[in-house]
Amino acid sequence: MKLVIDIGNSNVVAGLNKDGEWLHIWRFKTDKNAKALDYGIKLLNALWDAGVNVGQISYKILSTVVPELKAEFVKMLNNLNEAPTLVLEREIFRDLNLIIPATDEIGTDLVANSLAVHNLYQTNAIIIDFGTALTFTVINKNGQILGVNIAPGLKTAMNALGDKTSQLDSVPLVLPDNPLGTNTETAIQNGVLLGYIGLVSYMIEQIKNVYNEDYQVIVTGGLVNVLKDKLPQIDMVVPNLTLDGLALLPQFIKS
Repeated sequence: MKLVIDIGNSNVVAGLNKDGEWLHIWRFKTDKNAKALDYGIKLLNALWDAGVNVGQISYKILSTVVPELKAEFVKMLNNLNEAPTLVLEREIFRDLNLIIPATDEIGTDLVANSLAVHNLYQTNAIIIDFGTALTFTVINKNGQILGVNIAPGLKTAMNALGDKTSQLDSVPLVLPDNPLGTNTETAIQNGVLLGYIGLVSYMIEQIKNVYNEDYQVIVTGGLVNVLKDKLPQIDMVVPNLTLDGLALLPQFIKS
């Protein structure tokens, strides 16, 4: 059984994987100031509620795009049990069956997504991750990451607008039926969400125009459900793609 943890800027996602299936997935709000003990208590409570003995965990796998939390999580995982802790970091990129550009810049979450797509689906793909950032990672069937585009995520855009406009409260990520806003809330919802439908559609079109071969559009991320039904270009929705990629690490990295 593998305990897999992906630390993002908004959420820490932890999953328990057995024989390729996700038995449990938990989400905790990311707190850059939290210590190993804080997250350890949350995780142990989740495992306890799920009836899981830590002795059943044979691998602990970690990826983070929040450098401040790396040491704390490694400490927490090492204290959890004696099973090896694998951390996806630049030093082990060379051990993966991927060709990765700009290894000193690319996020480990994007590498995990690419690892999952290459090994589970063996296809040319445009991987779109709807998270704190909206990312587009293009990978070919040979495992070569061709490039990455990054835009602010949906919540990031909403929050930025709210921060600049003191009158605005938090606006739900819901697309109104009327494409023209009739009050402040629907005006913002249409402006951001309809705008992002256009952004994503145009980005897919432009990327596909560069390559002659067919590229599958695979989407993932915590906010994927907000717009997926409005984007007919999507071929596949894989909610736990990053965790799927991280769960593959033991077959490449021998501790």
